Amino acid sequence: MGGLITGAFYALLASGFALIFGVARIFNLAHGDLVVLGAYVGEHLWRVAGWSPILAMPLAALPAMLLAVAARPLLARVGEPFVLRTIVLTFGASLLIQSGLQTTFTADFRLIVPPGWDRGVSLLGVRVAGGRLLIAVTALVVLALLHLLFTRTFFGKSLRAVSLDREGAALAGINPVWVDRVALALGGALAGATGPLFAAIQYVTPSAGIGPTLTAIVLTIFGGVGSMSGLLLGGLLLGLAEAVAAWAGGAPWREVTSLGLLLLLLRWRGTGLVGGRAG
Repeated sequence: MGGLITGAFYALLASGFALIFGVARIFNLAHGDLVVLGAYVGEHLWRVAGWSPILAMPLAALPAMLLAVAARPLLARVGEPFVLRTIVLTFGASLLIQSGLQTTFTADFRLIVPPGWDRGVSLLGVRVAGGRLLIAVTALVVLALLHLLFTRTFFGKSLRAVSLDREGAALAGINPVWVDRVALALGGALAGATGPLFAAIQYVTPSAGIGPTLTAIVLTIFGGVGSMSGLLLGGLLLGLAEAVAAWAGGAPWREVTSLGLLLLLLRWRGTGLVGGRAG
């Protein structure tokens, strides 16, 4: 059960990366650092004002969204091969964000521990921490709203159209440049909003963004670009596999298991679990 709860959070963690990569073709290696930025904002709001991680999510999304939007003029000047050059550019942005976080917040470990979140609750006969269950429910709600946005609104269909065929979308009257800007803003906001939940699960330091970035990359390939259901299914599978591996062989086997599943999936089905475009 703990693996499934973690998997729901993983899907939310990867949603911003998958959105930006699918629409704007930007391989954002600074994704995890935007998550950590949101984590520090959430931790500060909890420590100073007593805000819960869920209540802090909108404010934590704001600075990450602004950074993502501010990077658009620089990214627009990048030539071909575009995706490869964005890897170099966002890697530099990752280092800059880490340095800024360390200067602002120091290298001390931070953790959000809301009162009562460690209290156990019974779910299907299994005892789980109430806080982690609340995080999973929040992640599922946000993913459901994103699914409705992408499938039931003209705005969401514009994002999907540009993701599938930029030239065809432009011929249909959609402005791909405007859609790229919106995708960057929404993807950055999703990364920042995930931060307070991340800080409630594990300790945060300025360099803690490497793990979230790798998880986002793995799940984007798992689910296929442009598929919220694929991200969720991939997140649940990854969380469950990591939990089983950690139970059977210890914590070091978690990373080995996730990489092994990724290689098997690429060998078996290169378009992701539900047939979305492959990363």
